[in-house]
Amino acid sequence: MTLKTVALDVRFRVASGASNVITNLTRRMISLAPADMRFVLVRYSEQSLPKELASLDSVIVPRMPMPLEVLWNELNLPRLLGRKAVDLYHGLKQCAPLRLRCPQVHIVGAIKRGGDDDLPIPLGPRLYWAWYACAVYRRSKHLMPVSGYVGDFLTDKLGIDPGKVTVVHNGISDMFLNARQRSHGGAADQLEPGTPYIVCVGSVIPLKNQLAVVRALAKIADRVPHHLVLLGREDPAYAKRVQDAADELRITARLHRAGFIHSDGLVKHMLGAEAMVHVSRTEGCCLATGEAMACGLPLVLTDRGGLREQCQDAAVYIDNPDDHDALAEAMLQVLSDPAKRQAMRQQGLDRSVAMTWDHAARANLEIYQRVLAG
Repeated sequence: MTLKTVALDVRFRVASGASNVITNLTRRMISLAPADMRFVLVRYSEQSLPKELASLDSVIVPRMPMPLEVLWNELNLPRLLGRKAVDLYHGLKQCAPLRLRCPQVHIVGAIKRGGDDDLPIPLGPRLYWAWYACAVYRRSKHLMPVSGYVGDFLTDKLGIDPGKVTVVHNGISDMFLNARQRSHGGAADQLEPGTPYIVCVGSVIPLKNQLAVVRALAKIADRVPHHLVLLGREDPAYAKRVQDAADELRITARLHRAGFIHSDGLVKHMLGAEAMVHVSRTEGCCLATGEAMACGLPLVLTDRGGLREQCQDAAVYIDNPDDHDALAEAMLQVLSDPAKRQAMRQQGLDRSVAMTWDHAARANLEIYQRVLAG
């Protein structure tokens, strides 16, 4: 038996949906891998990982600003992976060095399309994703976009052979898939029991567009009693804009910023909510919307990126994430109609059944086998 070594680049800087994807997928791939496959992690020294992952053989990358880290990767990572006799590199979020000699595969979750889907991010990360990452993707043996929307970008815009692209949707952890067995999650920590509320789940940043939800809620505040709970780490400047808008529109008492909450607390908040609103400017395959479907939450979404592909009839969609009137009407449509919410709830529960991390892990392992055999 010839042992094959796969390097899993599991680097992430902050706890977020992306870190949950990396952790869940990595754990399942390692547990389901064949006996002739071993794994080496590429990670930061102080990175928070589950015990069974942190104990694996690792290449340690010093944490530094992104431009310096890209340079460090190019100068050092190929040599360090060579010392580990790595046969295949898998970038779960970070990209392989352009100088890497072993075959490489990548999950592709974030893309830069231009136009209305421009990512509101600083110039450095924008250039990284728009130029460097795309150059790496063209050199890869196989790519695993998280949705057909992302896959179309790779084949249509980057000219990558469709035979080298396999869509692998994000999974949903068992904690959320089993949540339907619980009758109710109770009230969010910030609210009095019995207070109706909706949730926004995701980092509080311009891309996720929570400001639009605050403005839309203010438009219907006299017609619905619902509060809004924001769940996610905060960019201080953007979070201040969101809070200032709530204060100006006189719905301060209805806005609750809970910060980042781990999965068990997130399940509780989702089970107690009546809907989730997610009007991100673009998404590949949103982890939080899948988890919300598993918890039986109706969704109000922007028709951007891969969201309709993922959620289909479990959501009501608006076209423009900055159309606050359309968003307010969509929210009112869902919040004022219990029968509609129940139908959307069942649609989401039915769709979420097949969205397991085991399925995603097996799909990735099959791609490993094909690339290594080739």
